[in-house]
Amino acid sequence: MFNRKKLQREKESLEAELIEAHATIRKLRKRLRKRNEHVKSGREGKKARNARGRAKFKYIAHDERKFVYLWIHKVACSSVKAALLPLFDLDPTPFEVTRNDGTRLFLVHKVFNASGYQIRKEQLLAGLDHEYRDYFKFAFVRNPWDRLVSCYVDKVLRKTVPPYMLASAARADVEFYPNMPFAEFVETVCRIPDGKANGHFRPQHLTVCSPDGELMADFVGRFENLREDFARVAQEIGAPGLELPERNRKIVSKRGSRHYRDFYDERLKNLVHKRFEKDVETFGYSF
Repeated sequence: MFNRKKLQREKESLEAELIEAHATIRKLRKRLRKRNEHVKSGREGKKARNARGRAKFKYIAHDERKFVYLWIHKVACSSVKAALLPLFDLDPTPFEVTRNDGTRLFLVHKVFNASGYQIRKEQLLAGLDHEYRDYFKFAFVRNPWDRLVSCYVDKVLRKTVPPYMLASAARADVEFYPNMPFAEFVETVCRIPDGKANGHFRPQHLTVCSPDGELMADFVGRFENLREDFARVAQEIGAPGLELPERNRKIVSKRGSRHYRDFYDERLKNLVHKRFEKDVETFGYSF
């Protein structure tokens, strides 16, 4: 006999299963959308990180302590970064190396390059009146003649010149080579325009000043007064106990007791003055 009640129950059961199936499909679609958004976000983040890696000007920003360090190559940047490192939530152990004398140190540039604490100059400029308005922005600068000697001793008086130095020269159709004479090194640097210059000899005002020439830093310390000026920075960012480590002892040993002036004659002195004239004027340096 045909059982209508049984068929009705089966129909209701199937409808209930169908409703449940639709609900499951909606949940799966929602999860798929979220996953796709996550993947897209990851790709965009990777692109942004790659862009930061290619950026000429990279600054270190700490949002909790509200400071930005506008760092410059060959102005104790390794020492300053190493001193600031404990303030950041970073694990530097993957970047620890052993020196020839057995001492150990962290490759602080790589530590920060692999972090999310760096911002580009464009980001800082866009946020000077907004996000970074109340941040303490600081930098350190160095006598241009002395800085160029430091670059020469560290990057050229060696068996091989670093690839980034070679690339910078190649972009300007000139050449660096190991142990080249200082006079030739200076002449080569002076033939490389700002847009093709590597950060180790790029003019310092390009890092510290906006395109219209205004200082972006609230405080500009000097390499020549490094420890006292860094102590002021440490006080400003609420970390008065920070101390600068001893770094780049190899440069000191290679340079010996020679003063930077000993590397120059009148012609080379004038060449450097002309090439870095804006630095000389902006930061008040003289030979």
